[in-house]
Amino acid sequence: MGEKAGRSKTGSDDAIYRKVTLYLMPLLITCYTVSYLDRINISFAKPHMMGDLGLNEAVYGLGAGLFFLGYAASEVPSNLLMHRFGPRRWLSRILMTWGLISMGMMLVWSEHSFYIFRIALGIGEAGLFPGVIFYLMRWYPTERRATVTSLFYLAAPLAGIFGAPISGLIIAHMHGTASLAGWQWMFLLEGLPAVLLAFVVWFKLSDTIEGASWLSSSEKVRLRANIDAENVRKPEMGILDVFKNVDVLLLAAILFGIVLAQSGIFFYLPSLIKGAGVTDTVQLGIYSAVPYAGAVIVMLAVGRNSDRKRERFLHFVGSCLFGVAGFLISVWFKHNLVLVLIGLSMALGGVMAVLPVFWSLPTAALKDVSAAAGIAFINSIGLTAGFFAPFIIGFLTQSTNTLDLGIYCVAGIWTACVAVSVVYFTRQKSRSAPATVGASAGAAR
Repeated sequence: MGEKAGRSKTGSDDAIYRKVTLYLMPLLITCYTVSYLDRINISFAKPHMMGDLGLNEAVYGLGAGLFFLGYAASEVPSNLLMHRFGPRRWLSRILMTWGLISMGMMLVWSEHSFYIFRIALGIGEAGLFPGVIFYLMRWYPTERRATVTSLFYLAAPLAGIFGAPISGLIIAHMHGTASLAGWQWMFLLEGLPAVLLAFVVWFKLSDTIEGASWLSSSEKVRLRANIDAENVRKPEMGILDVFKNVDVLLLAAILFGIVLAQSGIFFYLPSLIKGAGVTDTVQLGIYSAVPYAGAVIVMLAVGRNSDRKRERFLHFVGSCLFGVAGFLISVWFKHNLVLVLIGLSMALGGVMAVLPVFWSLPTAALKDVSAAAGIAFINSIGLTAGFFAPFIIGFLTQSTNTLDLGIYCVAGIWTACVAVSVVYFTRQKSRSAPATVGASAGAAR
């Protein structure tokens, strides 16, 4: 009888969460797709923009990375303000701000203006990702978050799948129109969707479960009960305590290694493919979409399987090592287009698969304002790697005239973050084991 009731309850929950996912996720994925495109489209503009403005590899690497410094510095304040004003208002503000700044990238005229716009873009976009992760915590319990986060992360490969060919076509066919270069048109046209989405978010999202007019009263009660039951088990933690918590610091260090690898792929993927012999702009955009398509399959499979088995460690480590192997393949066989595409697909698949698993860890331990601060803090520390990756690779490329050493460096740091993850998971295991024994003894008594 109890088993049937449990199955009925789970089935009912599945239907409700399916409804929530179908309502929320298409819009959130679209917003993050545009965000990713506006973040990485600099890699598609790079060859033409550098030539027109007289920029070198080191300048490009520094400018590409400065985005992440502005982003990281603004993460925690942005998420705390979202907690104060509500996700609907704050996410709309973020979309509007970064959309306008992204469009403004068409006005870059020199090295220093390039730096200023990249920093401003990071500040404008700051808070979108941790804000959405915090927002999803208000809707989904821990055991469903890797799956839904992997859906949200579809934005990254989608930005590559659609953004690479679109960017290539804009640059190739709009060049010279209205006396603007192709890369200027690319920034203008690809920044506009963020501005339009700001209005959609304002009218469609609700800040809370209770404010969702598209849910029935019974559905709201069920969703709220699931979230409240989980929050009761989480410890209370002040905002300042978050910044010195050992587990939070370990998670930030782990994310640093992951983002370093992710940034290395995003900013230099077109360059690696070009090095394999693809020189046509349109073809380069099409081939650049291939690794992103492969990453979708890997990411969704890993996220779903991790939730289904309720296992994080093996899924995390396996995804990281799979990605590192892909990095190495893309360098060892850099003149073979097929093997470069396979290697980049593995690297991107590994990094995209590990991220949804990763974000199920802090969201399972933090709640309320500590979650808003903790998620943003972890993400801000991790995202500083987005500054170092293009800077390191750009500097080493400028010094050695090859991408090889920079890619090896990034792969090595990503491998080191696996070692840090072992420390984190070991701490969690040692902490939970006595609690489990104690709970069982209490039940026996």
